Amino acid sequence: MHRILTFLTVLCLPLGAALQAGPPLPSNFEFYERYIGIDDACAWPKLNVLPNGQLAVLIWPHNNHGATEGAAECWTSADNGVRWKKAGVPIPNPPGTNFIHFSAGAMGDSLIAIVGGMAERPPYYEGARFAPKNNVPFVTPNVPSRAAVSKDGGKTWTQVSGPLPKRPIANTRYLTPFGRIGKLPSGAYGTVLYGDGVYFYTTQDGGANWGREGVIAEPRPDLPEGGIHNESTWILLANGDLFAACRSYNSPAFMGAGGLDGFRSRDGGKTWKQEGALALPNQFPADLTTMPDGRVLLTYASRNTGSRSIWVRFGSPDAKAWSAPMMLVDLEGSGEGQYKGAPTDGGYPSTVVAADGTMVTVYYCRGVPSHQRYHMGVVRWRLPKAGT
Repeated sequence: MHRILTFLTVLCLPLGAALQAGPPLPSNFEFYERYIGIDDACAWPKLNVLPNGQLAVLIWPHNNHGATEGAAECWTSADNGVRWKKAGVPIPNPPGTNFIHFSAGAMGDSLIAIVGGMAERPPYYEGARFAPKNNVPFVTPNVPSRAAVSKDGGKTWTQVSGPLPKRPIANTRYLTPFGRIGKLPSGAYGTVLYGDGVYFYTTQDGGANWGREGVIAEPRPDLPEGGIHNESTWILLANGDLFAACRSYNSPAFMGAGGLDGFRSRDGGKTWKQEGALALPNQFPADLTTMPDGRVLLTYASRNTGSRSIWVRFGSPDAKAWSAPMMLVDLEGSGEGQYKGAPTDGGYPSTVVAADGTMVTVYYCRGVPSHQRYHMGVVRWRLPKAGT
């Protein structure tokens, strides 16, 4: 069945003019290990490598979709992703709020995170799942995002910024962080914030102040959410370009099942041009990583019925040529048919290259037949070397 799905995905994958198919991939892994990294957490993980070589991941630690109070946590691994322990909390949440949205990255010898979330949240209670108590709407006024920095591997944190900006059009709500925080050739650090559009922001003072550098995806005041794209991540390419993978809304008012589109900037994030689709409909959101051989790794989730899974594609160093998709993790339905009254759920992968050269991919999952709880899953993997 998986071979059939892979064939259909390759056959039907829409590609933009600048995204030509690359060379075929190996059909097996040289090395592959899969773990339950953090149990009973919805997670939405953001993974980074610390200056000391350890791994650090930001997660939402509760088993619901932000229906309750809570704060994002930082967990670390000293053995390249096999075992994990809680390190600290970037910013504690005020009562009645949560911090469920975040971006993160290494900044010199520190770890920087931007966290934001929602207001009107009840205290944590078991069974919250997707709906909060007392008929409180799932989407409520959000709380402003703020930046925090840790200099001791995620254990202790210092808030370094005030509230980040509101949405330019729907200015009663704040912009939401997503993806990575990374260094630019200028020495500034960049990140993505989304709301009624997708925006590229930079800081030149260690995260204390953030200014809008450019607009990745334009706002659309004529549409209900004020834009087409939302959760987006970016990477600095070897040629100096910036490349972003942007999720589009899965709403009939926008693009049906939603999708994943590539955007490029040739001027440090000031202007961006859309280049084409990176995956099939209902396959999002994504992460971008530079592999040891210089290629760009795209990791993303499939939420298609019958193919709940994590996929990878390999791009040339300039992100203009892409391989066919390859399934990395079969989520075995991620809840399909297992839970009455609860939707299927899983995805949001994040990948880094560990200190030993192994690729480490983390993701979240609603549950699989052999482990029927929310969890952050971990895959440690390598592909065979060329010619083997």
